[in-house]
Amino acid sequence: MKQVTITVDAGAELGALDRIWRSFGYDEINWTYTPIGQEIFRQIRQLPDGPYWIRNHNAFTSGDRISRPAWGSTNCYTEGQDGKVHYDWSINDRVYDTFLENGCKPMIELGFMPHDLSSHPEVGPEESWRYPPRDYDRWQELNFKFAQHLIDRYGKEEVRTWYFAPWNEPDISYFKWKPDENLNDPEQQRQRDEGFFKLYDYAGAGLLAADDKLCFGGPELAGRLDFLERFLTHCHDGINYVTGEKGTRLDFISLHCKGTGIRRKGWRRVLHKLKEIIFSDYDGSEVKKGYVPNPDFDLIARRAFLQYYSVIRKFPGFENLPLIGNEWDIDVGTTLGTHNSPDFVFRNNSYYPTFVIRAMKELLDLKRSYGLNIQLVTQWAFYFYGKPCFAGHRAIFDPMGIRKPLFNGFEMLARLGGIRLAAATDDQETDIAPGESVGQRKHYRPRNEKEAEKIPETQQVKPYPRVDALAAREGNEIQIIVWNQVCNQYATGNRSVQVLIKGLEGWSRARLIHYRIDEQHSNAHSVWQRLGCPDWPTQAQIASMKKQERLEKYAPDVELEVVKGIVELAFELPVHSVSMLILRKES
Repeated sequence: MKQVTITVDAGAELGALDRIWRSFGYDEINWTYTPIGQEIFRQIRQLPDGPYWIRNHNAFTSGDRISRPAWGSTNCYTEGQDGKVHYDWSINDRVYDTFLENGCKPMIELGFMPHDLSSHPEVGPEESWRYPPRDYDRWQELNFKFAQHLIDRYGKEEVRTWYFAPWNEPDISYFKWKPDENLNDPEQQRQRDEGFFKLYDYAGAGLLAADDKLCFGGPELAGRLDFLERFLTHCHDGINYVTGEKGTRLDFISLHCKGTGIRRKGWRRVLHKLKEIIFSDYDGSEVKKGYVPNPDFDLIARRAFLQYYSVIRKFPGFENLPLIGNEWDIDVGTTLGTHNSPDFVFRNNSYYPTFVIRAMKELLDLKRSYGLNIQLVTQWAFYFYGKPCFAGHRAIFDPMGIRKPLFNGFEMLARLGGIRLAAATDDQETDIAPGESVGQRKHYRPRNEKEAEKIPETQQVKPYPRVDALAAREGNEIQIIVWNQVCNQYATGNRSVQVLIKGLEGWSRARLIHYRIDEQHSNAHSVWQRLGCPDWPTQAQIASMKKQERLEKYAPDVELEVVKGIVELAFELPVHSVSMLILRKES
């Protein structure tokens, strides 16, 4: 393959760089304040472009206040035998205190239903959380008391910078209308949806009674466009269940997307009572490559938002609302790992940060091209307490508290300056071949123009250059992130890259600082592999991995001469790797 040239024009400013990546989320709310959890937040605080918004499930969930994979609880609402309500915000306080102490802000999901308030407690506490309240006035009061407590503890001006939304993914099984519902029946589907709309209205009435300037929205959509349209119709034209008036408050629209799934041929999916997914008939034999399909980069970077926006723009006044992709992930199955399929290794290595960084660049371009008001894109990734080392979960830190390459990708993004610069690639090699499929639903790049004509734009996979860049500046410093990636996680090889930086008139000399994430740099997972992949490493082995867990320089700093306002750089870039070049003006 021929050399690629990246051209950056330091004099061509594209405006403020929207830092849409500043958000993380996770299910296990009680792991926030564990020793490893607090250390992770200390490292998030060190990212120079905060604040970061943090989203959790289970702010209202009943339980023992001890998280396990894909579950957590605060037990903030209980009713005594006399029917009186008791509120206990102590767990919520520990969570949000940790966020704020580390420069983060909550993105609060108002759910799930407390057991004592559920309309179906008879199904047991491990299922009663899915249902609407038996008493909507008490549900409204719960949301009011919660908001008032937050305002009293953290101050009105602070809480107004947070996001609030009822529930999570009410378009799928996270929300149920009744235990024996049949969603193939259109009338039952309608009643179920209306049940959520009513829950939404009452939650908003309670929250906004505490302060009508709080930021309230939803629907935290899993992906069903028909549900999104019904929800927006309710908010835009429907009758509010509390006020009896037309319309319901909607300050932002929150949406989800997953870049791939799992092909379950030959496997049986079992939903454990504790919500952990287990593939019960896997015999431990090697799973052939491709069992976990290659992630659908174009879905994450383009198609999903365009599909959602095709619905949103039908509603006058909603087309410019902030869009929050508060689960916008490379794949599904956060509790799964390499013990379920070795293909999940891409969550541990340099593929993951490269994927996320280039997705952010494409989302920024999408925002500019279509006028989409994308505000934040959340990675649903934290860590998994008590699991084996590098177990392959979707996470920013290993279960031992070791930084994964993904977090170093966020550090690269955080080091970008405030002004975006024009950057162009001449790479003619694409990341996906004609006819190649990606994702669980096997979307594919059309083989030719005739085939493309038969597939709507929002359904066909678009190819992207393998090597591309995102550039920014801050004062007398230029930052350029350059990557090399294809969709196949098992691909290998290098590309020769030339970076041409022009528009540096007035510069005579510059210092080059070069950081790299690849299999040899900023990658504790590679150290773990060299140690023999121990499930339970010794303290000495953990220390060895931690020596290479942080963002590393690819080469020593060098001073360069700027000739006629131009600097030229050249290096080799392996597939599934990313370099950050920082060019600093020297006096």
